[in-house]
Amino acid sequence: MIAVSFFTGIFTFIAIVSGATLLVMIFLDNRNVRIDDGIANFRRHIDALSPEARQSSVHRNNPDDRRN
Repeated sequence: MIAVSFFTGIFTFIAIVSGATLLVMIFLDNRNVRIDDGIANFRRHIDALSPEARQSSVHRNNPDDRRN
């Protein structure tokens, strides 16, 4: 009887620690903003524009065009 409650207690403790660790990892992963997310959003925005509206943004972000 004592052994059963001991193992139940250990299992419960490990389950709670594992669950808390998982929640913290998910929270920290969702909090981080990656540079790739911004680049993907910019590309989606540019792709949604018409070619005429896109021209000024492409021209501004092209290093070769800025030199001329």
